[in-house]
Amino acid sequence: MDYVYEKRVKLAGSVNKGLLCVLNITDDWIHDQYGESYIHHGTIYSSTVPFHPQSTFITGYFQDDETEKWIKVTNGVAQLHSDSKDSGWRDRLEPFLAIEFMKEV
Repeated sequence: MDYVYEKRVKLAGSVNKGLLCVLNITDDWIHDQYGESYIHHGTIYSSTVPFHPQSTFITGYFQDDETEKWIKVTNGVAQLHSDSKDSGWRDRLEPFLAIEFMKEV
């Protein structure tokens, strides 16, 4: 089986927890059991480490379909930075990236 660098997923989580977890797009989220929740449909991208097509343990960047905003995902979990549902989201991908220059001496 070929590994991939991007796939369609859902990010879902309870309103009060401050965490969003990666779910495969076809998986159900039993939000009624956990009270009010957030569900975001979109695409997750990993630029350096390919992953199994059914994996949810992914590190990369998720882009929401509706808002086109980005959030960082580490090992299948996106962390919100405060009580605001928008606190971990960015309008552009660039704020998450760091560029390192290497110079030979």
